[in-house]
Amino acid sequence: MFVPSRRSLRLVEIQESVLPEDEWLIGISDLGYFKGVGYSMPIVNEYGDENDLGNLYAFLPGLFYCSSQQTSVDAVLIEVTHKSLSGVMLPSFRPEDVRTFDVSGGLYLDEKGKIKPVELTTDTLGSFGVESFLRDSGLKQEAFNYKREVQIASHLAGIVPLSELKKAYVSSSFLQSRLMKLLDDIQFYGLKPRKRVYVRNRNHPYGTVVDVKYGGLDDETKFETGVRLRIPDDLRLEKELSNLSFSKMVDSGVEIDVERAILDMLLYVRFELEGNVNHKDVLKKLFEEESG
Repeated sequence: MFVPSRRSLRLVEIQESVLPEDEWLIGISDLGYFKGVGYSMPIVNEYGDENDLGNLYAFLPGLFYCSSQQTSVDAVLIEVTHKSLSGVMLPSFRPEDVRTFDVSGGLYLDEKGKIKPVELTTDTLGSFGVESFLRDSGLKQEAFNYKREVQIASHLAGIVPLSELKKAYVSSSFLQSRLMKLLDDIQFYGLKPRKRVYVRNRNHPYGTVVDVKYGGLDDETKFETGVRLRIPDDLRLEKELSNLSFSKMVDSGVEIDVERAILDMLLYVRFELEGNVNHKDVLKKLFEEESG
């Protein structure tokens, strides 16, 4: 996971390895807020075991599009559970399960098959033909039959430098369809709070989108310091998420709860995009040059 050295909006994708089958999440966020992914401190439930890591959550506030629910949310919260595999404890969520894209453009193949740089616009998204590139590289179809994503990464990594590989990925048709869903959602619904969050935990192992209410939001344009978020349809989940605390790494570093972090991020997204929600402006902001 790439964390910019300064605060900036970036395209963020959560890898399928930590999501239910056929689910994908893509959005915009500022990873400088938590210096990566926010992790809550473990909290022992009232009747819990001190060795239980329940209530340990990975947290990304921002604007995210969820494929299965076909809707956008203000944040993603994934409980970090552990399972044993051959005697090794494996977490269900790791920082490397989040992709960020620190690129200022994409790639395309010209008529001679040469790789050329290109500015990322709605017209050039999907311009890098992965299949034809892999075919021209001499790889056999069987080599990338079973795990498309893993195959593309492993084989292209040996052919293309990492910096160029990122550009190839963001300008591939694979990402194009997902990114356009996000861009369409932002353009249609604007930058207003969605008042929904995506949650995956032991009670919702396949992930769910829940409606929330923010005590610190008195209307659609003004934010104030408020109370904990409310989840009217799931009081158990409301209590669980309301008790989470995260270390905010910007602005002198303080402890912050889920609601305040979400409202902070929504304000930052609105500030960075300057209210512009059309495809062109959002793409320009997401893929601007990283400088320092």
